[in-house]
Amino acid sequence: MSSSTQSSEHQLSSPSTHNSASLLSLNHALPIKLDRNNYILWKTHMENVVYANGFEEYIEGTKSCPPKELPTGDINPDFVQWRRFDRMTTKKGGDSMLDYILKMKTISDNLAAVGEPVKDRDHILQLLGGLGPDYNSIVASLTAREDDLSLHSVHSILLTHEQRLHLQHSSPTDLPFASAHMASVPSRQPSRPHQPRHYHHQSRPQHQVSSSSNRPPTRFHPQQPRNHHPIPSTHNKPHHLSTRNNGVPPAQASFSHAMLAAAPDHQDSWFFDTGATHHLSHSAQTLSCVQPYSGTDQVTIGDGNSLPILHTVSPNSTRIMDGLYEFSSSSPPRAFVTTNSFSDGAIWYSRLGHPAAPILSKALASCNPSVTLQINKIAPCIIFPLAKSHSLPYSLSSSHASHPLTLIHTDLWGPAPSIYITGARYFLIFIDDYSRHTWIYFLSTKDQTLHSFITFRKMVENQLHTTIKCIQSDNGGEFLAFKPYLEAHGILHQFSCPHTPQQNRRVERKICHLVETGLALMAQSFLPSKYWTYAFQTAVYLINLLPAKLLHFQSPIQALFHKLPNYHHLRVFDCLCFPSLRPYTQHKLCYRSTACVFLGYALAYKGYLCLDVSTSRIYISRNVIFHESSFPFQSSSPPPSPPPHLLSSTPTLINSPSLSAPSSLAVSSPIITSDSIPPLILVPFATSSPAAPSPPPLPLNTHPMVTRAKSGIHKKRSFIVQHTTEPRTYSQASKNDSWVQAMNREYQALLRNNAWSLVPPPSSAHIVGCRWIYKLKYRPDGSIDRHKARLVAQGFTQTPGIDYFDTFSPVVKPCTIRLILALAVSFQWPVHQLDVENAFLNGDLEEEVFMTQPQGFFNPTYPTYVCKLHKALYGLKQAPRAWFQKLWIALLDYGFQSSRADTSLFIFHTASDILILLVYVDDILVTGSSPTLVSHFISYLSAKFALRDLGPLSYFLGIQAHQLGSVLHLTQHKYIADLLKHTQMETSKPAPIPGRLDRTFSQSDGVSLSDPSEYRRTVGALQYVTLTRPDIAFAMNKACQFMAKPSDVHWMAVKRILRYLKGTIHLGLHFQPAASMELQGYSDADWASCPDDRRSTSGYCVFLGSNLISWSSSKQPIVSKSSAESEYRGLVSLTAELVWIQSLLQELCLPTSPPILWCDNQSAAHLAANPVFHSRSKHIELDLHFIREKVLRQELQICYVPSGDQLADIFTKHLPITQFCNLRSKLTVTYPPLSLRGDDNQTDSTLTASHIVVTKQPCNLSKPTLTNHLT
Repeated sequence: MSSSTQSSEHQLSSPSTHNSASLLSLNHALPIKLDRNNYILWKTHMENVVYANGFEEYIEGTKSCPPKELPTGDINPDFVQWRRFDRMTTKKGGDSMLDYILKMKTISDNLAAVGEPVKDRDHILQLLGGLGPDYNSIVASLTAREDDLSLHSVHSILLTHEQRLHLQHSSPTDLPFASAHMASVPSRQPSRPHQPRHYHHQSRPQHQVSSSSNRPPTRFHPQQPRNHHPIPSTHNKPHHLSTRNNGVPPAQASFSHAMLAAAPDHQDSWFFDTGATHHLSHSAQTLSCVQPYSGTDQVTIGDGNSLPILHTVSPNSTRIMDGLYEFSSSSPPRAFVTTNSFSDGAIWYSRLGHPAAPILSKALASCNPSVTLQINKIAPCIIFPLAKSHSLPYSLSSSHASHPLTLIHTDLWGPAPSIYITGARYFLIFIDDYSRHTWIYFLSTKDQTLHSFITFRKMVENQLHTTIKCIQSDNGGEFLAFKPYLEAHGILHQFSCPHTPQQNRRVERKICHLVETGLALMAQSFLPSKYWTYAFQTAVYLINLLPAKLLHFQSPIQALFHKLPNYHHLRVFDCLCFPSLRPYTQHKLCYRSTACVFLGYALAYKGYLCLDVSTSRIYISRNVIFHESSFPFQSSSPPPSPPPHLLSSTPTLINSPSLSAPSSLAVSSPIITSDSIPPLILVPFATSSPAAPSPPPLPLNTHPMVTRAKSGIHKKRSFIVQHTTEPRTYSQASKNDSWVQAMNREYQALLRNNAWSLVPPPSSAHIVGCRWIYKLKYRPDGSIDRHKARLVAQGFTQTPGIDYFDTFSPVVKPCTIRLILALAVSFQWPVHQLDVENAFLNGDLEEEVFMTQPQGFFNPTYPTYVCKLHKALYGLKQAPRAWFQKLWIALLDYGFQSSRADTSLFIFHTASDILILLVYVDDILVTGSSPTLVSHFISYLSAKFALRDLGPLSYFLGIQAHQLGSVLHLTQHKYIADLLKHTQMETSKPAPIPGRLDRTFSQSDGVSLSDPSEYRRTVGALQYVTLTRPDIAFAMNKACQFMAKPSDVHWMAVKRILRYLKGTIHLGLHFQPAASMELQGYSDADWASCPDDRRSTSGYCVFLGSNLISWSSSKQPIVSKSSAESEYRGLVSLTAELVWIQSLLQELCLPTSPPILWCDNQSAAHLAANPVFHSRSKHIELDLHFIREKVLRQELQICYVPSGDQLADIFTKHLPITQFCNLRSKLTVTYPPLSLRGDDNQTDSTLTASHIVVTKQPCNLSKPTLTNHLT
């Protein structure tokens, strides 16, 4: 950097070599040097030299920017050099500190506006780097500080230091009046010798007191040292400011320092020079007994001009004082005298509290007429921007896109109050700058913004046959996530300046217009707020149809699609309507229609949305009769403002037709669809016979009390309870035909597979027992699929080295499962689930194992014989290994390769496709890039083993997998419900967070449990819940630390986790297509958090793109001596996980860029990045320092993240509710979209299903993005 700067400076100076020569000979060109008595003569010679060498522009500061181009059209090299030098030198120079600060802030804001914000630390370093030598001390002190200073604090320190410099360098006139007065009076003490008198000239723009001769004035100052600046003589000029003030401009002169009462009278008088014939004064106010002058004489001054004589004074008005003739002043004696460097206007400006200039002028004109104020001469105020800084006026933007999709404006609105009906709390709009056409998407969470934009982009680019060139948004975090996707597709991203929504005016105004229109639609008919999405959807549709003044009264639809909008199908929103329901009547006496509420336009079906309020059904029909002057909701009182408890951030689901989320509802252009629409589309609802007589309506509650019933909150009721238990013994199962049939099926399968042969019991062999295990197999909706009985050997009685040798269980890692699912969702791969029937029976035993005959199936011929096993039966120690060897051989024959990172992962490559197999004992997942290849492999495996193709992934290892389009949601709500039932916590009160903030648990807490088995069983079961619930990882880590000796306090903590799960039973892990396959990890540590051994807790999480695939919360094995060391150990754990994931991705032929590790401890980051010896880290194990090699090889990157944005914080400590919910959402742990919940309304009191009916319609309505409704 230094070399380039030097070369640039050399280039700037090289064209003016003659100036350099002139500078070298400058001393020789001046015959005299400046001293105290030769200023006039020296000035004359100096001006000649300056103008002769062309230095006047540099001295006067008038050097302007040269023209950009030469007359020939070429770039002017002088301009290039001038601009380069101007860009390279951001120095304070002669600017005031405030101007310099504002200049640096302008540069920082400009960088932030283009997407490259400057960190405060970099801003401070650049600010300090441009200061001059006067600030060396303050720069050294600021840079030496270890604590972080805010930018505002540095500004205050620099401004204060500037004031100190002005005070130290100011002229003696700024000293207190007493000191200045004593210095201005000649010494009368005989002990001091008389000093020679001296004076200096001052420029006087107006008439000032002067002598008719060249002698110095009567007043004099004692002789001072050579480096002392002379004190300017006032000579009866009140508040005169010398033009020479040590280089400090008047605008920056210091404040007054002292006031003295009863100042001497002669301070307002002046004295005759008895050797002069005439005396001149610039003002008549300084004299008394003034008489107008009527003569024609004039006074000729030094520049040759003549000035008129206005007044004369009689000598009789003088008096003798100390032997001198004194003129008395016409002004009255002043009680207080202030010596100051301010002008009158500046003084009164400060006295009156820095008012506006017109107010100051008016106040002084009416209340203090003796002050003459010149507003334009008041220096710029340094206080004004500090105290009254405000936004500058914004000019209207004149830019306008010339083609559709050239510029898209976007913004996010929300959150809406929790009284919503569609699951949406936000809406996202996109505005085409060319046509002002608007699209709206309803979202349940902010993290769905990118996915909605991807959907919007695909739709509009396909419809309009062009591409999006640029989008403009604010600096919200949801839009900053667009960066990788936009860069990958070549789309520019423009931002408004931070905290400046005015620069995003078009979308802000459109949102205002949209909200006002939506509220107007709701207000005209008293529509309840829970239907707000329908009103806003209709508002966008109507706005696109209406003409706009900016489009010369064309509508956005007309500007975009070049066709006039059709208004014939429009009806009054929320009016009474009667759709034709004849196809749904069950007998001929049923009514043909029912009273409904018109909720807008079903654009995908070319029909109307009609809500039956009594049944919460939505009919979509083309045959509708409207009563546009009647509004059903108007019959009740207008809806008041929602109570405060309904405006909380916790979502509350209310019975209603539901729009899918994150699937978005888009209002698009009126594209005419074909009439080939099925006449009826019925989405069934819980039936209630239409022929049954309706019960009489319940009386309405007219009292003002807000009750649960009025708020739509109803207690959960169970009308049908299916009570089916799994038997624990053979005697219980034998009484049920279903279980008897299941045991028969299992026994026949064992015989078909030649699982054993009956032999007499050997005398020396160990005989293993067996028992029946019964299990109910459920469908994804919770209903019973089949009864499963399995014969299990009692392997716990086997002897190692005799009955078995090697053991192994093919269990794929949970992280591997989540990683493969994230890839499948991102690349839209199909995921199939396979179940191998009696998988272990395919494995051959190498050892001799004998087992008793199964209960209920004794051979009547050989009742005393035992079973000599040939196949690996469930329960045997070596059974999983035997089955895996059989499967492994079959997969290798097909061409699969076992992963080195996870042996239960198998990969098959072709020239263009990939096939992936996950094995968890006998459950198998298959996915790949080619559906044909997947089907071919399933056929191959079916020929090898008896298996069932369960179809797309739905229920795997107790995890419900819900998929809608490109979105996958994993939840364990059934497993959690069973766990709550087993622990008798199904009726407990839900907890908002899994742990208490005010409690730290230790081994000595509470009373030890007499039987800790229940505690251990529950904690072990909860460990399995963390497969899809990272939000309880830290709480489970703490609970596991007391497994050896739990107490009642620890058991209460486990119960709190269960209560939290009860309130969030439907939460799960959310997967969506990722814009990139970038690996990112967050690491955090809580130093010495354990009160028993003072060990630290570390946690991390890993994202593949936008999907969470791995996390951990664990107690560190040793004590750390500092927080940096504990954070460093956490970074090492995260690095090991990332290295393993990278190796897995490389085997999948998916190489990634170096992963990014986000850490909120800068010391740990520096320790990992700098391979130097630290005295405080020499005790750290050497194997932990492999992270340094990864950083040096640029195989990973460590970045700093503020603690408030550290996602891993949730894995190291209990957090407040707001912060906990925020981090939980960022970890993609969310509620499933309503359309994915199926029959969950039977277990969730806040969710009920809705009925949707669709019929044909006649109107030409526009077509939106297809909306999926709740069934």
